[in-house]
This record gives sequence, C-alpha cells and structure tokens, in this order.
Amino acid sequence: MTDDELIRGFEAGTLSEFPHASHVRLTIVYLSRHGREHTLRLMAEGLLRFATFKGIPGKFHATQTRAWVELIEAARISHPEVADPSALIAACPELLDRKALDRFYSPAHLASDTARAGWVEPDRAAIRWNE
Repeated sequence: MTDDELIRGFEAGTLSEFPHASHVRLTIVYLSRHGREHTLRLMAEGLLRFATFKGIPGKFHATQTRAWVELIEAARISHPEVADPSALIAACPELLDRKALDRFYSPAHLASDTARAGWVEPDRAAIRWNE
C-alpha cells in the first residue's frame, strides 16, 4: 500500500484494520507533509472519525494521540537525514513498541478519563527521543 493509499483509506475509514505500525507510518507521512500542528489536528480528527466509522468512538484517546505525534516528531528531529517512513522506523524500531509511552506516563495517569478526553502532560518524563 502506498502512502497516499494509506491516507485515503484512513481518512475514508475504509481500511479493514489500522495496526500500530500503520499508525506510526501515517504519522510520519503527515509530519513530513504538514508539520506538527497540522498533523496533531489531522490525527485527532482522523482517529476519532475512523473509530466512529468502525463503531468504537470510545476508543479514541486524546493524550495518546498527541503523545505519539510528539514522540514520532522527536524521532524525526533526532534523525534529520531520514525522510522515508520505512527508514525512520528502521532507525528507530522502538516506535513500533506499543508500550513506548510507558516511559513517559504511568498506567493510571494515561488511563484516566481526563487523559482520554484531552491532553495531559506526562507524569514520568518529558516526551523526547532517547537513543
């Protein structure tokens, strides 16, 4: 699937599944095309729309969405020579670890209703890329 096909399927809600690796890849593509602020909006709106299309709107999590954008952007900044999503993932395989946010958030803090509904700051460490 090309990057543009991934975007179209995500935005239309027609992807049969949207695994974490696709989420990371899409975020990298959006960041490279639109920058951080626009990507935050695209991902938040898109994930809520996608979850709604799939009949699970309650699955949307505002803090996780922003935290992943922040972490992926930090990885991109740490590797300015890497432009391709596959190459960035190869350089930063930790991005594929669904538990990567545990370095920054305690489980209770991230699972809170407040975190689900809106942005909450990390309670363990600031979000940055560590090598």
